[in-house]
Amino acid sequence: MADKKGRVQQIIKKDISEIILYELKAPICQFASVTEAKMTSDYSYCTIYVSHIDPDKTDELVAFLNNRKGLIRSMLAKRLDIYKTPELTFIADHLFDKGQEMDKKIEEAINRPMRTLKDVYGEEEKPAPKKSTPKKKTATKKSTAEKTATTKKATAKKTAAKKKAVTKKVSE
Repeated sequence: MADKKGRVQQIIKKDISEIILYELKAPICQFASVTEAKMTSDYSYCTIYVSHIDPDKTDELVAFLNNRKGLIRSMLAKRLDIYKTPELTFIADHLFDKGQEMDKKIEEAINRPMRTLKDVYGEEEKPAPKKSTPKKKTATKKSTAEKTATTKKATAKKTAAKKKAVTKKVSE
């Protein structure tokens, strides 16, 4: 019972495709296909995406089905075991055509000869190189151990200088 809405959409898609192909006896419906059914969460509206084997007849098929959507809905209600039969809306599905266009573009891109930037933009004058300025030395941060060692050396020098001064005074 995880995806009730998805299951109902699949059942509606299957039932509507059977109704279109077998119960509506119109020549336009012979090569029709239902590609997708989308329902609202309260099951009151359902959008049906249809296509035809001849892309030029898809719009004619959609107009035909939208004119007979009341009949299709009543036929669907007899097949379904749900409380409310949704209001149907038929829309032309052009995803197959868009997919074919994308495939053509990919094939063209793959089969096109390789081009470099020189081929695209040609050779232009190169800008003059920039003058390099001498870099200033920047102070680097010393680690704590280095700071401690430097402090100890300075303290040791001061202590040694004081001892020399004291020994000079004592010897005089």
